[in-house]
Amino acid sequence: MNILIVDDDANARKTLGDILKANGFEVEEAATGSEGVRSCEAKFFNLVLIDVRLPDISGLEVLQAVRALHDEESVLIMITSYASLDSSLEAMNKGAFSYFTKPINIDAALVVITKGLEKQRLSLDNKRLFKELAEANKKLEELDKRKSYFVSNVSHEIKNPLTVIRESMKLLLDNLVGKVNPEQKEILEMGKRSTERLIRLASDLLDLQKIEAGMMDLRKEKIAMDALVWEVIQNFEIELFKKRLNFQKEIQANSGFLFGDRDKLTQVFINLLSNAIKYTPEGGNIVVKLEGNEKEIRFEIVDSGQGIPEGQREMIFNKYTRLMTEKQEGTGLGLPIVKEIVELHKGRVWVESEPGKGSRFIFTMPRDCRAEVPRLEQPRAVVPSVGS
Repeated sequence: MNILIVDDDANARKTLGDILKANGFEVEEAATGSEGVRSCEAKFFNLVLIDVRLPDISGLEVLQAVRALHDEESVLIMITSYASLDSSLEAMNKGAFSYFTKPINIDAALVVITKGLEKQRLSLDNKRLFKELAEANKKLEELDKRKSYFVSNVSHEIKNPLTVIRESMKLLLDNLVGKVNPEQKEILEMGKRSTERLIRLASDLLDLQKIEAGMMDLRKEKIAMDALVWEVIQNFEIELFKKRLNFQKEIQANSGFLFGDRDKLTQVFINLLSNAIKYTPEGGNIVVKLEGNEKEIRFEIVDSGQGIPEGQREMIFNKYTRLMTEKQEGTGLGLPIVKEIVELHKGRVWVESEPGKGSRFIFTMPRDCRAEVPRLEQPRAVVPSVGS
């Protein structure tokens, strides 16, 4: 530990210096304020003891000069007489750790010095830890970038051949390259479904990487929302029929237009509807609602599935979170992607649910996502009526 004593009293410097050396400190002395500042410019001192009254510049000026050189690292303690006590108090307001008075009580001075050096040790340890943490975060960010790049590339490379496999199976199933018997058709259907599931996974991963990289742009156009929802529903008619689901549509005929990205909004509707079908038991109920007013549109999809426990409702929009993993296939990415797309359109999405009484997924969105929309409080949860 290096200590600098800045005092014009040679006897005081020597007495205090000898005691500090006897306690294991390395001590240097300066007889003037300017000399003390030059010493601090030349090297770092753990602690600087500064007399308030010096022959050239004031102790307060020395304090400010040393503080500018070493920021918060050097511990600065003022030495003062009772007559200049106010100056020491002012010095503490400007960064001094403490002060002690002349004539110096050595035991009391050593206590103050020890406390100051302990504070410095903790401060330096914190700075070192913050530096190490910043370096570790930098490495993690680099690893995350590499991971994202790897996942994106692999997903892209996987998606292309899977698409070719799916289309090849479709050709076989459509008997375009020869007739297939029922047993072969069943195997091909199984392979096609598995391939489509892998394509969805690759697509979700690619979308997620774009979102995390801030690269998911919106291609904005004027969209008739009722027509878009009808189009999505038609794509699910076979699945609805197979599960014998009671499907009800409440689509406002004049729900109007929305200025947004058609493909991304289609993906939102597909993810929400496929999710409802997946978690609704055979013979259950699904209701799709679309309505709008002058400023925004509101979409709801209500199912009579098993519902979501209260503690899990906030989790379902988190990345890589999927409920009921033991019963349902999925990536856990569909709802997080829904949330990101809705928020890119300046909208908001939430779920209302109760175990055993189904779920209601809702999103609202401004007519024009270019407009600034104030964030509102999330509505209080309401239990859906379907299936109750």
